[in-house]
Amino acid sequence: MTNTPTHARRRSAALLDSRMLASGLDANDYLVLMDQEKEGADWPSTAEELGDERLAHAKHEQALGHVETAKHFYFAASALYRVGQYPLVEWDDERKRIYCKLVDAFGGFVELAGPQIETVAIPYKDYRMDGWLIRPEKAAAGNPVVLMIPGATGFKEEMFPSAMFMAERGLAVLLIDGPGQGTTMYFNAGRLQLDIEDAYRVALDFIEAKGEFGNIGIHGSSTGGYYISRAAAVDKRIRAAVWNSGSYTPGEITEFAPVYRSKFALLYGVSEEEMDGIWPKMTLEGLASKIECSYLVVHSESDHIFLMEGARRAIAESPSADKELKEYKGTLHCQAGAESEAFRYMADWLADRLATFTAS
Repeated sequence: MTNTPTHARRRSAALLDSRMLASGLDANDYLVLMDQEKEGADWPSTAEELGDERLAHAKHEQALGHVETAKHFYFAASALYRVGQYPLVEWDDERKRIYCKLVDAFGGFVELAGPQIETVAIPYKDYRMDGWLIRPEKAAAGNPVVLMIPGATGFKEEMFPSAMFMAERGLAVLLIDGPGQGTTMYFNAGRLQLDIEDAYRVALDFIEAKGEFGNIGIHGSSTGGYYISRAAAVDKRIRAAVWNSGSYTPGEITEFAPVYRSKFALLYGVSEEEMDGIWPKMTLEGLASKIECSYLVVHSESDHIFLMEGARRAIAESPSADKELKEYKGTLHCQAGAESEAFRYMADWLADRLATFTAS
């Protein structure tokens, strides 16, 4: 069937709907947003106003001592602030305001979550990389750990539900905003860099310095799948790596959505013209052939953002003795439409390869 603008809009809408729900947006809030959008309401304003309501409710419930209810609504508020930014590209006053609210709301959630979630700041270059160290409930010495990397939008807050799938399976997770991501970029001036693997080397040093963990894995979604593949190629401490809808050459995203020329220019802190010189250097050529650890490439057959050809090329070039290409047919980017299965599959795959002890 020939793709028409209507089909393209439907694909984009399905991707957005599935992504919002899978990353923790409350189902009731989703329905309110959809109703308001049909009536022509401004998306960022609607999401922000609803987020303000949820945040106020969280604080009210916390004051009453209803910790679990407060946690839910802090998380719900942060999810609304996060999805409210989807249409915004520039780091302008509106986006700054909404993003600061996101960070504050999620901070309220983390504060009530208890010792299972440790807020971390990893020194790197002249700034720090922000994140959370999430331990499983039955953590023990030698606990396997996964370094988890988000993509070019959404950042670490969006990946938290996926991180919890891993924690439920006995894995610790270091979920960070690396260079060009989230608070590391917006608050700490940590811009994206071509040799992103250097930053992850420092994150792995941080894990090792803790002295409590065993086998190390790495997981990246969307552009993060490209980032972690670079790391897996050069850092042999990584025992298993998971690409979730990554790319062999991320510049392909501009064919589907030209606005990403501006988005990535912002991440790198350069002009769009300067970005044109960076795109060709963002590639796994010469690196995929060095990925020797266990390697899982999960990709949607119908991904229009990062094409299936790149996933097939990466897995074909890897010399790993334990590699797998997991294709999800009829889904969209990051397995939109099958996240419930796909993210659990990735968590199980990592647990099977990293868990070499029995937690007491």
